[in-house]
Amino acid sequence: MIRYPTPEEYMKAVQRADCFVADELRGLELVVHPVYGIPMPAAGTSAVVFKAMARGEAQALRFFTRDDVSSSERYGALHAHFTSSGLESVVALPRWVDNGILVNGRTWPAVRMQWAEGHTLNRHVDELVERADTGSLAALAGTWRDLVTRIQRAGFAHGDLQHGNVLVGRDGGLRLVDFDCSWIARFSGTLAPSETGHRNYQPEHRPWGRWMDTFSGLVIYLSLLALAKDPSGWRTCYTGENLLLRREDFQPPFTTAAWAHLAAIGDPQVDEAAQRLKECCTPGWVAASGLADLLAPRAKPWWERTPTAVAAQPVQVAVQAPRPAPYFTPVPPPQPRGGEWWTPAHQTMRNVPPPPDKRPTLASVFVVAATVGIILGLVAGYDAGAGPGAFFGVVGTLFAITIGLIRRNRSG
Repeated sequence: MIRYPTPEEYMKAVQRADCFVADELRGLELVVHPVYGIPMPAAGTSAVVFKAMARGEAQALRFFTRDDVSSSERYGALHAHFTSSGLESVVALPRWVDNGILVNGRTWPAVRMQWAEGHTLNRHVDELVERADTGSLAALAGTWRDLVTRIQRAGFAHGDLQHGNVLVGRDGGLRLVDFDCSWIARFSGTLAPSETGHRNYQPEHRPWGRWMDTFSGLVIYLSLLALAKDPSGWRTCYTGENLLLRREDFQPPFTTAAWAHLAAIGDPQVDEAAQRLKECCTPGWVAASGLADLLAPRAKPWWERTPTAVAAQPVQVAVQAPRPAPYFTPVPPPQPRGGEWWTPAHQTMRNVPPPPDKRPTLASVFVVAATVGIILGLVAGYDAGAGPGAFFGVVGTLFAITIGLIRRNRSG
């Protein structure tokens, strides 16, 4: 295995004026430290980066410290994929330079990229938390989600999404750097890089492939979303090597301080994203789709759904044709005394015949008198002889007949 120069050896080499061998690098002017007066690199796990100026435009020069990630074919394929997929605005577009720099008597390759102005993601978040700018944190969470969705739909996987590889510009735009363990379809079937990404953003035994950014993308999205709801978690969970979560938080039973803070926020959106991350921490879980699919709303089971109101059907009412009016106006029968038709008093009196009139009538008096007269006439005739008796009998009989005729005429 070839031993690449160390970061310190690169630092010594760039202080010489003749360090650059390739023609396109000779005209670059390295930016020096304002205090020490020498170029100062930003060191990563597999390379060091120096800032340089080319005709007033900032450039980044990347020199490798390991041989398993550097090849002309690899970076040439990435450059072609970025340009054909329209990702130039969200990545620092790399270009491979053979025999770029002379170190320890030997030339080494370099990668020349656009210099992305701005702060690393963790430094930018720290400034927003200090200002308690929850609105900007919420917007940053949405921008991050859109960025991950965009690169995944373009068939690109970064492989090491973490705070140090995401730069935030002055306009709030995001740009990715460091593509040592990236994946595109052209790399399928090739040997995976030994670089597996920052441990605080990756699950254990993560396979290298198209959807490997889904887990780390969710970790960053959940962290930004939670900080937008409650920035206080930054002071208790941030260590300088994470945002909110660490590798230790990816193990059940999820009772660490970070999970306690997420639960205490009490926000439905945070709770939903946290539940998705817990599911991704299941042993043996492997992402099979992108972040957008993972965060898509899920249909609730039938026992949790709100019953759907069914629109009432209109009732068909049969309308009868109006009856013709009678040629006369019917007069209702008079109601009996004791109340109207709907009163209890009237209901009691209905169909009950009136009581008989017990007062004596004139006809009855005459009948009684006639009867008495006949009896008296008979008695008197018996005692006085036939002459007077017959007289009284005839008078009584005529009187009775007269009274009977009067009664008959009245009853008829």
